[in-house]
Amino acid sequence: MRLASTLTLSGLVTGVVLAQAPAAAPPSAVTTGFMHAIHATSDVEKTLAFYRDVFGLSGQVRDFANQAVPILTNSPGVTLRVSMLALPGQGFNFELTQFSNVERHAAQPEIFDPGAPHMKFLVRDIDAVVANVKKAGTPIITRPGAPVSITSALIGNGKAIFFRDPDGYIVEAIQVPAAADAPAGNVLGSIMGLTVRDMDESTKFWHGMLGWEMSGDARFSRDTAMADLMGIPNGGEFRTMSGVIPGSTARIEFIEFKGMPRKEFSLRVPDPGSSGMAIRVAAIHELLPRMRAQGVRVLSKDGELVVWSPTVRNVFVKDPNGLNIELVGNAPPASK
Repeated sequence: MRLASTLTLSGLVTGVVLAQAPAAAPPSAVTTGFMHAIHATSDVEKTLAFYRDVFGLSGQVRDFANQAVPILTNSPGVTLRVSMLALPGQGFNFELTQFSNVERHAAQPEIFDPGAPHMKFLVRDIDAVVANVKKAGTPIITRPGAPVSITSALIGNGKAIFFRDPDGYIVEAIQVPAAADAPAGNVLGSIMGLTVRDMDESTKFWHGMLGWEMSGDARFSRDTAMADLMGIPNGGEFRTMSGVIPGSTARIEFIEFKGMPRKEFSLRVPDPGSSGMAIRVAAIHELLPRMRAQGVRVLSKDGELVVWSPTVRNVFVKDPNGLNIELVGNAPPASK
């Protein structure tokens, strides 16, 4: 874990991305790659239409038939439909899921609640995004109800806004200059975001358990423009850390708040509003017992690895903040 007090939140979100495209992080001894971010929806067709209409993203909804899904999610009899969105630029896949034939409890967090996920979209035209959000009728979190001007030491002035999708999932749009080789369309890139209860506890898990390198400012800061952007009390403070997920170019940012009431946000995998990610790991049959020994909560049936295919094993676990993590690895070698 590396700490460097060089960036404000706005600089971390935008400046690092614009200074250069994120270089692929080498695989760690544990995490070897990134598969996709996960967002459980109430109605996948409706949520897909939102991301199509607001950001111009496209995807197809399909039934996902695998007898291991009920075991992986510990939801007997569950069925699943998915839509996988390929996010442009230095982005990643964003999987929208809809589970049926299971009791579901929808919920949505505030941005400052530990475990609250959000997705940052880097866009070339934020006004078009705002117009589309207003047309969709979903709530805007940013206090003025319009983009807020923020300042970054690396890019100068920029504009950003927070809002919700139809499931209450938190989304941020950040207007950035488009490079000459930028992808067509409004979305230029993306970053995953996660609110954490305690940064030290979280980095101990992500760095110590999964081998991620994170950097950021260890100090809490206070900024009126950022408070308006995120809809937090003006006296609230925050600090951030970020990194590139090993074996990928996918970026993630952790943010911790203080000076305001916070409520833990943790949902089951099928619950609308829940979030997670699927990552590839080495020696999954050795990693899971180490996690259990350290008190990591295992969500899959009986707390054991799932036989996804003859060559693949996977399992859902919780990070310290309530985020659902699907670990995916190779089947262990056959014993001689």
